[in-house]
Amino acid sequence: MDFRALRYFISVYEELSLSAAARRCYVAQPSISAAIQQLETELGRQLFIRHSKGVSPTQAANALFPHAQKVLNDIHKMQKLFQEQPECLPLKIAVMPFLSGERISWLIKKLLTTIEGLDLTIADWNEAADARIISSTMALADESFHKLWEDKYVLALPKDHPLASYESVRLRQIDNVPFISRTFCDAFDSWHFAIQDQGIRINTKATFSNEEYALDLVASGMGISLVPSHSTVRRPDIVTRNISDIKLKRIVGLACKVDHPLPLQLLTTVDGFRDHLERSE
Repeated sequence: MDFRALRYFISVYEELSLSAAARRCYVAQPSISAAIQQLETELGRQLFIRHSKGVSPTQAANALFPHAQKVLNDIHKMQKLFQEQPECLPLKIAVMPFLSGERISWLIKKLLTTIEGLDLTIADWNEAADARIISSTMALADESFHKLWEDKYVLALPKDHPLASYESVRLRQIDNVPFISRTFCDAFDSWHFAIQDQGIRINTKATFSNEEYALDLVASGMGISLVPSHSTVRRPDIVTRNISDIKLKRIVGLACKVDHPLPLQLLTTVDGFRDHLERSE
């Protein structure tokens, strides 16, 4: 039995038309007709009833169709077994804490679906890696830095907090207000310089190494916190307010050693990811 004839049969069965099947298979209609006749002769059964609007499958065609599909699928799988596999590309990326999980997941998905053969490992920010997703302030002198997105810092507040009634908050308004701190904050130096310069007292109630726990405590009404804006995107139990007399921000990007550049296709994907974010904001 000719495998090509089975492929033509499947096309006719699904299109219900010899001419449509011919267009789908990029062959002349007589080739389709000849293949169907060959199958009908070999099986001793009529497969289609011809009429003015096309063809209708017979009971024999309905029985043959799933078997024909399985045969062709098995052939396709066998062919793929012997096709040249893409070269494996191992890549280990370390990720700093307190980044948008949604954006990191989006980037990882983009890398895995774009780069063939990528064997990706995600590591903690302080582990040795081929590249790091970090704030620009953490990039070393021997690293190149490729921007991904920009975060601004905002105050996270419980929805019923008195400061939530303001469009923006001044530093003097948080003097001695219960505060939830985070052990890892790349705006730490600028933040503490600003509050010390104005003589602001920070009434720290708790300090967390996990940002989600800090936000959970904010939502429960135990205090306010300074966080990157993208951290609260999926937190309807929290409101955010800008600080009017200080502008804190960070640039998040991909850093790698200058003498160990990343593959061009990976950098192209990163650039496309950044451009997409900039267009959507």
